[in-house]
Parts: sequence; C-alpha cells; structure tokens
Amino acid sequence: MERIFQEKIPTYYFITIILIVTCLIMAALLLSQFLTSAVPMNLATKIVVAVVLVLEITVFVSFRELQIELTSETLTFGFGKFKKKINLTEIESIAVEDYKFSNYFGYGIRYGRDRSIGYIPRAGLGLRINLKNGKSDYYFISTKAEELKSMIDQYKKQSAFAESYG
Repeated sequence: MERIFQEKIPTYYFITIILIVTCLIMAALLLSQFLTSAVPMNLATKIVVAVVLVLEITVFVSFRELQIELTSETLTFGFGKFKKKINLTEIESIAVEDYKFSNYFGYGIRYGRDRSIGYIPRAGLGLRINLKNGKSDYYFISTKAEELKSMIDQYKKQSAFAESYG
C-alpha cells in the first residue's frame, strides 16, 4: 500500500517545555545522589523519582507529535506507539469540526464527553470519524483537515466500488 497522505502535528511548545523541565528536575534529583552535597532521599523516594523520570521521558517521546497517514485502504493516526488504524470501509461518515476544549478537557489521547476518543496535540480544526457497527467515534486534529477529508471520501468510494464489483 502506497502512502497517499502524511502529516505530523507537533504538540504545543509550552507542554513540551513543561515536560522537559520536569524531566530535568527529576534527573537532577537523581544525579545529586552521586555528589557529596546530595539531597537527602531514602531508597523508596529514589525509586519513585526514577520511575517518574522514566514515565516522563516515555510521555515526552510518545506525545511530542500526532502522526496521520492515509493509504488507499487505511487511515492511521496517533502518538508514538499509541496509534489507531482504521480500514476506510469501516468509516460511516467523516466531518471537519473545530476542537472543543469543553468536550475533551485537555490534550493527548482523551475520552470526550460525547463518548468519542480524541487524539489532540493542540487546538484547531480536526476530523470526526464515525464508524459503522456502532463502534466509538474518533476525533483528531489536522492542519489540512479539508484536504484530508476529501482524500478519504475519494478513496472510501473507490474501496466501496472495489468491494461491490471486485
């Protein structure tokens, strides 16, 4: 399958900066244990700080950008290893919508008040994907939402035609 469309949308810079600063603070706390003027910590505290540092680094690496990829058969979107892959034939409808903070209350992978699952790196226009068979709806941000919707509609029609006459 050849890639038809690809987009990478970075997370807001202030979120990235907050994650970097907290990683640096946790790393400094751990590294201070090897200096003569160490911050006093017992073993349990050191373990908690190390675990939090590893989790922070994982979040930073995974959620620094939303990746979107469209092929002639599938639409894939997500952060790092946390991706959703949808066959175009599973899509009931698709709409361009503006991000509503009141629905998702934040950024990242969010469960919306409307029961949709949002992949949100920042505010802006995005696509709402309604799936067949009553499965969860998905919403993700795209800087090229209208263009991507047109492409999905086009390839969805081709897939439906191929299924009917293939």
